[in-house]
Amino acid sequence: MNINEEEISKLLDDFNEDDLVDIDIKEKDIIDAIDDLEENSSAGPDEVPAIFLKKTKNSIAKPLKYILRKSLDDGKIPDIFKLAHITPIHKGGAKTMPEQYRPVSLTSHIMKIFERVIKKNILVHLIINNLIKEKQHGFVPGRSTQSQLLAHYKDIYEAFEEGLRVDTVFLDFSKAFDKVDHNILMRKVINHKIKGKVGHWIKEFLTDRKFKVIANGTISDSEDVLSGVPQETVLAAILFIIMISDIDENVKACIVRCFADDTRVSKKIRDEEDKSKMQEDLDSIYKWAEDNIMKFNDNKFEQLNYGTLNKDEIESYKNPSNNDISKSDIVKDLGVITNSNLTFKEHIDSIITASKITSGMIFRTFITREAEVMLCLFKTYIRSRLEYCCSIWSPVLQGEINEIERVQKKFYEQDRRIRRTRLPPEISQAWTL
Repeated sequence: MNINEEEISKLLDDFNEDDLVDIDIKEKDIIDAIDDLEENSSAGPDEVPAIFLKKTKNSIAKPLKYILRKSLDDGKIPDIFKLAHITPIHKGGAKTMPEQYRPVSLTSHIMKIFERVIKKNILVHLIINNLIKEKQHGFVPGRSTQSQLLAHYKDIYEAFEEGLRVDTVFLDFSKAFDKVDHNILMRKVINHKIKGKVGHWIKEFLTDRKFKVIANGTISDSEDVLSGVPQETVLAAILFIIMISDIDENVKACIVRCFADDTRVSKKIRDEEDKSKMQEDLDSIYKWAEDNIMKFNDNKFEQLNYGTLNKDEIESYKNPSNNDISKSDIVKDLGVITNSNLTFKEHIDSIITASKITSGMIFRTFITREAEVMLCLFKTYIRSRLEYCCSIWSPVLQGEINEIERVQKKFYEQDRRIRRTRLPPEISQAWTL
């Protein structure tokens, strides 16, 4: 049930001993938050560059601490800290279509410092009080895409041992972060025992925000942000996790796992009754979205059926529009391509091809052949791809293992060959011998 702003304010002031009401701000917290800034990131509307903050962190930590303390005590945030400059980046396709642009938001670096201090304390509070459910793996310390996938495939292998099939539906939110209703979010913030000064500060952080659009060297007039957790802000992720925390509140038979807004619903299938129960749970999630003013991208839902039990009898589940969900044999899940037989062949082929292309681009783009630089490029652009979630898709076939190792060997051999050709003849000949 939704509540108005007056009711929210009353609830924020009605706190208990175990609620997060205030935080103790230390200069070290400010310095640590400054260290997390990217030195070359663009300045926000206040025009304070990150490099300036990093170079002067020991001098400005104390005044910034007092500013944040004053902001928390008064429950007020300066307007310049709540203003965002939005730049549309073309993703491809027709340039006349707004949906072909991705908005990039620039906000104040000083505000990001404050947000990091607040977020750190909120996370500690949520973890200590066990307020983050096991299903959520996004932006939570000690959890990641890999831990989420490991949990998902553990469910599948357990079903295989029982001789059962697992049906999984991958849900897709429509602009999830932009659709969050502020009053509903604040109700959930309160339910997570965040009240008092911290609760009022978050309420202030969400309200009266404005944005300007910068395109072709022109800046628009400011407009109000009416909903959503502010993108490109530090608190956006943790606030969205709180918003989606009860998505499985009425789910009875299925397993729901999330990485931020990436959500999948799975169930072991024995018979028609199990399929009916899964559809009922999906319907309960659709109802949750409706009650929370969240919207799904029906057309992007995917259904994957793991295992071979009754393959010929598989039917599509229904999406919120009561249309059939598209059945797939191959799905890209959190960056890992999987199929219904869990061989991961498509993923292995994909990363090998991508690594070869990247390797060629490196040798065509960079003139230097210094060992330290080439090693850094290899680790950053090739090895990172080859090792991403490798505990999930690790190959067992010798041919696939050889193909992956060949990528590394070829990079090394090509680098050594180019080095040799650039050496004086007498040195190159000696190296060969």
